[in-house]
Amino acid sequence: MTLLLASVRDAAEVELAIGAGADIIDLKDPSRGALGAVAPETIEACVSRVDGRTPISATIGDLLQVEAVRDAVLKSAAFGVDYVKLGIFPDAEAERCLMALQPEAAQLRLILVLFADALPSFDAIGLAARIGAAGIMFDTLGKGSGALPDHLTPAVLAGELASARAQGLTVGLAGSLGAKHVPSLLALEPDLLGFRGALCRDGNRAAALDPARLAAIRSLIPQRLPNFRQPNFSEAAPQALC
Repeated sequence: MTLLLASVRDAAEVELAIGAGADIIDLKDPSRGALGAVAPETIEACVSRVDGRTPISATIGDLLQVEAVRDAVLKSAAFGVDYVKLGIFPDAEAERCLMALQPEAAQLRLILVLFADALPSFDAIGLAARIGAAGIMFDTLGKGSGALPDHLTPAVLAGELASARAQGLTVGLAGSLGAKHVPSLLALEPDLLGFRGALCRDGNRAAALDPARLAAIRSLIPQRLPNFRQPNFSEAAPQALC
């Protein structure tokens, strides 16, 4: 079963997303880049508002330097989010950043975000598995450059999902996705589909969440059974998600 991830920017949007039936709450500030981090006090308020009702992920921002990445990951984890999302940006430091996190990766439950319009030159899926990350998510870096399916064909995505699953990784798909993309992506059976712009007023990812748009996307993705959890989502809340 595919879960619905809704990206939110504050505690008020948390309530809207949970009320609409989102399976995972993702903390992100769309005004600060592809993976813009929300302020520490906002993470704290959102974790308190969720109060264990759904898993929570948090992005660490568009960071590149090894020490800055490691510090941001550990700080986000300390707030008690279930997952910490770390973007693999096109930079020579990317591999070093991941290797520096290896000692804590499994405990932090990292999710590595791969950008379809800026894929790394190394085997990021294989490296994610080797360092003990929880999963990967395919996204887009340039939000004006098209949606995920405009960059990776269904056949390519199917191959990437198969590779990640074979190595025990959870796999999510996001990247300017809209209602028209849902049927074909559901057919690939990803662990989750992530949305921001499609859930907002006028389809603008920087605008507030729109309850009607939330309901429309929710209606396209079959809801999980009561108490259902994906195999890679632990019942005991871990310390963080990348």
